[in-house]
Amino acid sequence: MTTMQLGRPDYVIIFGYFALVLMIGFYFRRQQKTAGDFFAGGHQVPWWLAGISHYMSGFSAFTFVVYSEIAYRYGGVAIVLFWTSVPACILGGRVFATRWRRARVITPIEFLEQRCNLFVRQLFAWSAVPAKVFEDALKIFTTALFLSAGMGIGIKTSILACGAIVIVYSVLGGLLALVVTDYLQFLMKALAILLLLPLAVWRLGGVRSTWHAVPPQLFQAHGGPYGWIYILSYLLIVGISYNGSWSFAQKYYSVPDERSGRKAAYLAAFLNFIGTPIMLLPAIMARSIMPNFAALQKPQDVYVHLIFDLLPAGMIGIIVAALFSATMATVSADLNAIAGVLTKDFYQRILRPEATERSLVTAGRALTLALGLCIIGISIWLGQASRGSLFQIMVTAFGVLLAPTLLPLLATLLFRRLSSSGVVCGFICGMGCGILTLTTKTLYLAHLGAAATQTLDYVLEGYSIYLNITATCLGMILGSRFIATSPDEQARTATFFHRLDTPITPEEGHVSRTQSDSSSFIIRLSTLAVGILLIVSGVIASAPAAHWIDISIGAILLVFSIPLRRLVGFCSAAA
Repeated sequence: MTTMQLGRPDYVIIFGYFALVLMIGFYFRRQQKTAGDFFAGGHQVPWWLAGISHYMSGFSAFTFVVYSEIAYRYGGVAIVLFWTSVPACILGGRVFATRWRRARVITPIEFLEQRCNLFVRQLFAWSAVPAKVFEDALKIFTTALFLSAGMGIGIKTSILACGAIVIVYSVLGGLLALVVTDYLQFLMKALAILLLLPLAVWRLGGVRSTWHAVPPQLFQAHGGPYGWIYILSYLLIVGISYNGSWSFAQKYYSVPDERSGRKAAYLAAFLNFIGTPIMLLPAIMARSIMPNFAALQKPQDVYVHLIFDLLPAGMIGIIVAALFSATMATVSADLNAIAGVLTKDFYQRILRPEATERSLVTAGRALTLALGLCIIGISIWLGQASRGSLFQIMVTAFGVLLAPTLLPLLATLLFRRLSSSGVVCGFICGMGCGILTLTTKTLYLAHLGAAATQTLDYVLEGYSIYLNITATCLGMILGSRFIATSPDEQARTATFFHRLDTPITPEEGHVSRTQSDSSSFIIRLSTLAVGILLIVSGVIASAPAAHWIDISIGAILLVFSIPLRRLVGFCSAAA
């Protein structure tokens, strides 16, 4: 990883951002009175805030590193791969947002007992937790690499700092703190990518010069090992993940009503569509901006080198904060979702059925803390282990586990004839097929030895995903068809789908004025604080470009932090 040289303006942005995140956690601490408040925002999260949070839940520092490397090596295929999130979000708006909200849940699997039985609920509660914790540890570790390089501190200290900040505001503020912080992180990410793209175009001499400078093959929709077999399999995986993963489903059932859930999904689709090329085009241009880069540096470092090659001193802190905030968005969402499952589906359901709402909030905070400490521990272990192989193992494991752990969960929301036996059979068949295909692929590639290629590896990975999804679906169909369903389960299924057919009433979707004003206030305050940080950074920056750009952007944010009615009144008075 490149060694960064940060100046005082950069530290103002980074430490100011950390302080803002903690402030948001403390602000929402007293508002978490029930489990529904802590894990679902009291079902009162505004649709646009849920949409931004949904969009940010798909990012981490790992996302910047991996997709930028693909863009640098193979061009436009990186954009195509990330654009698979767009149809996934549209599918959520058309199909799943309404069902998640009408399920009337505060954790993503509690309905499985009402829909199927307790065993199914516990099976899916425990099967997804280990992989998710390990995945989040990887994200914390990747982010800590940037923080370590940027601030000249040890990797262990960086991991502790990253993990501690995520834990504190997740423990204190629950889902409301999470989505408001996602808004703050969205601001930082937007500033980062909107600054980098025009500076890259300017370096190459303008739009026309940029178009001629970039090799034409880099704008192809597929390239390298990423052929159409792999891209289509990736589309299926993303479609399942964006609608079944706990942190994404949370955004659908935390809003007031089903219409808000649909709007949140469509907003996330729009942001993914326009944001992806803005984020990745500079990495494609890097071949022309830094022609000797590939011979001297690792391709995964391309985004970091672009930052230091294009941005003036004093603006790098925005990028570092954006990379950090992207990871915080997804890890904090996972922490809240996993803690919610363990609190409602294990602590209350098994250990303390008589638990009060206050004790559930306390248990949720304790479990969030425990999960966070576990993630920190795994991240520190990753820092002392062989990192490259662990990343590869995690990516492969994700492909194996996703279909059996999430596809049956989504199917229970769609198909009345799917039984609990079908759900369990689908899980077993998908998991067995995943392990079999992984073993077969590994042995086959090992047998080929030097003749094995990366392209063949990715083609086999694509076929493995198709087989895993097919096996899961066949297991659900056969289990439901040939294993008898009890009258009690049939009655529960009928009751559950009657609930899904019943729209959210105005009373259920009512948003209190106090809650709305509170969220609006902290969002405006966060925007104001980011604007002030940028102005202070610009004032103390020595580079003229950083001086004027930071101050100008900061001033714009100050204007946006003023309530519209006050701004209109001020303009009218001035006129």
